[in-house]
Amino acid sequence: MLRHALRRLLWSVPTLFATSLVLFFVTTLAPDPAALDAQEADLGPALEQARRARFLDLPRFLNTKPEDVRSRAAAAMSHVAAADARREAGEQELLRLGGAALPYLLPALETLAPDARRRVALALAPLAERMHLAEASDLGNPEAAVLFWTRLWDDRALDFSRSAVERSVRRLAEHGSDAREDDVVALDTLALPEVFRAMSATRDPVTLARLTRIAQHATGRGQALRPDATREEVARSTADWSEWWFAHTTDFVALDGAGRAIAVVTETRYGKWLKRIVSGELGVSLVDGEPILSKLLARAPTTLSLCGLAMLVSWTLAVPIGAIGAWRRGGVFDVASAAAMFLLYAVPTFVVAELLRRTLPGEGATPGLVLPVVALAAGSLATLSRWQRTAMLEVSRQEFVRTARAKGLPAWRVLVLHVLRNALLPTVTIAGLHLPTLFGGAVIVEEVFGLRGVGFETMRAIEAHDAAWLMAVLLAAAVAVTLGLLASDVAYSALAPRVRELLGSRQGRRAP
Repeated sequence: MLRHALRRLLWSVPTLFATSLVLFFVTTLAPDPAALDAQEADLGPALEQARRARFLDLPRFLNTKPEDVRSRAAAAMSHVAAADARREAGEQELLRLGGAALPYLLPALETLAPDARRRVALALAPLAERMHLAEASDLGNPEAAVLFWTRLWDDRALDFSRSAVERSVRRLAEHGSDAREDDVVALDTLALPEVFRAMSATRDPVTLARLTRIAQHATGRGQALRPDATREEVARSTADWSEWWFAHTTDFVALDGAGRAIAVVTETRYGKWLKRIVSGELGVSLVDGEPILSKLLARAPTTLSLCGLAMLVSWTLAVPIGAIGAWRRGGVFDVASAAAMFLLYAVPTFVVAELLRRTLPGEGATPGLVLPVVALAAGSLATLSRWQRTAMLEVSRQEFVRTARAKGLPAWRVLVLHVLRNALLPTVTIAGLHLPTLFGGAVIVEEVFGLRGVGFETMRAIEAHDAAWLMAVLLAAAVAVTLGLLASDVAYSALAPRVRELLGSRQGRRAP
């Protein structure tokens, strides 16, 4: 039995992988902001940020030329040096890349023609001011700008090494001070990888205030935390910065060796999506800016309790109703229960939920989970009871049941030990398949009763076109359904002796 369960669990891995491909395909159906009407889309930096956040600037499955800070800096410098039509865009790109691009730009200055060198040096003047190295007005002269950057690289090249950057950020995180913060500010975007690594490793508000202040200064976006920030503010801010860094990492990091080879797969839309799911970085909700993983963990208990109790109630009632109806076929109970079950099956879940909600006394009353569970269990009860009745009728015609009756066994013993036990097998089989129906019904029931579960938040996400939340919920539901199918399969094997014997014989033949 254990080997069978483990084998089924291993088979669920390719199933979930195939599910991830389907869910990824669903994400590709979201409209590209660039394809929207010009009146609806904010053409410019906002449009670019919207596309980057959805990884729409990346190919779907294979990236033969993954971009990094080195390639972006070289492309921007070429436009500035050539003074072509994209010169202004190149200057903005150099400023955006910031200090992370200097180890690749400054050594290349000597290779440029004099005029091109001057243009690039002048384009970097605002960056020198942002890094607190010099005033932009002092670098207005082309020759002075070239001389400044040349001397800077000659004198401080070691300060831009990876070990020096790691040491500066570590000292700031461990023993923060204004002087050490200024040292990291002077590194600009070159320090971002270490800044975000330190940001994920601490929850100290004072340290996070310094780190987020540095990130805001270097990138010109987001908000810096206050030293007295609450736990909720810390979680929201760090999630926002983590989401931004996840989408823009390669803008400030060079891809070398194995990293570049791996980026052929990881720097794609599917690679980014899969990496986010595996690492648990589900992103930030567009509804309220909260981390999706935190919201999912906070809302899941309500939905799981609702679905679990609804399944328990439906099973507890469906099995005896179906069994008694089949045992007393054609009787008053069988006819009455059939009519009641068909009525419950025909009435939509939202109608049942709304009728129950209107039975609450007074306004603003809180229903708890009693009425929502009843509303969600109604449809399941009708389906399971009819399945149970059909299975009971089928088993009742078997030879071993007639033999048990012929031996003079009591009716209750024949019903429970012989008929019901074997008739449970089909019902157990469909239990796992019934989970998606429960999850779908929970969305409606939570909306009607105002329960703040996963379904309620899903409706808000649909209204806000929050694709990240919807994909996270769909994947979580797929995992839950897969585990439910596995549990029903194991339960089927436990209830059926013949299945256990068959599995045991197969395992015995495979053993060496």
